[in-house]
Amino acid sequence: MAICRHYNRSDFFVTFTCNPKWDEITSEIPAGSNASNHPEIVSRVFSLKLKALIDDLLNKHVLGKTVADVYVIEFQKRGLPHAHILLIMNHDDKIRDVEGIDDTICAEIPDRNIDPILYDIVSRNMMHGPCGPAYPNSPCMMDGKCSKRYPRQFCDETMANEDGYPVYRR
Repeated sequence: MAICRHYNRSDFFVTFTCNPKWDEITSEIPAGSNASNHPEIVSRVFSLKLKALIDDLLNKHVLGKTVADVYVIEFQKRGLPHAHILLIMNHDDKIRDVEGIDDTICAEIPDRNIDPILYDIVSRNMMHGPCGPAYPNSPCMMDGKCSKRYPRQFCDETMANEDGYPVYRR
């Protein structure tokens, strides 16, 4: 909180999650075993990939120059590491309008016919659910509704929300 008090609100909040199906993990696990039995392999691969991401963000400036950053690594209940990364950008690299959001962030599902590999990755790893009235026992369900507010309305263009969070075009 001190970093935001000094630099104002953050520009990016990035979550980076370990995937136990990464080739670098599965290729090093002995036959008949799984990632949860080898936290040393999982942690090492995650650390290397996180280091590469941090280098992309802070040294290669893929999102622009940063003036402040902080990240924390946590371990989920099932033992997989993930990182929360907070970035505050240089004045010239701040996103100022919805066009800037659309140039940087994409919340659209890739077209299965144009890019089947990316479609497979997104649909396998980045989709919420299943939940809703047909799945009342889903962990996100509270009082008959998804606590993550899914399913969400499709939106033809990105809009700034009243609570400061954008509603992405999808």
